[in-house]
Amino acid sequence: MGDNTVTNTSENASVPEVKGIEEAFAMLDQILAKMDEEGVTLEESFRCYEQGMKLIKYCNETIDAVEKKVQVLSAEGETDEF
Repeated sequence: MGDNTVTNTSENASVPEVKGIEEAFAMLDQILAKMDEEGVTLEESFRCYEQGMKLIKYCNETIDAVEKKVQVLSAEGETDEF
């Protein structure tokens, strides 16, 4: 997860690079709005779904990494959540 970007791993579902979790959430909102539009084809809905799943995976990985950083060692050497 080094550079915190989501890149295209499938020709059918290209996902622009994401620079942060806030941008990923904004993109997810756009995808949901697109899927709610009338006249969206099944193929387009599937592409949106794939993009959304990649963004959700990125968000989950980012949140997990932050949670690990927030853990603090107590004086006894035990891990406590911050």
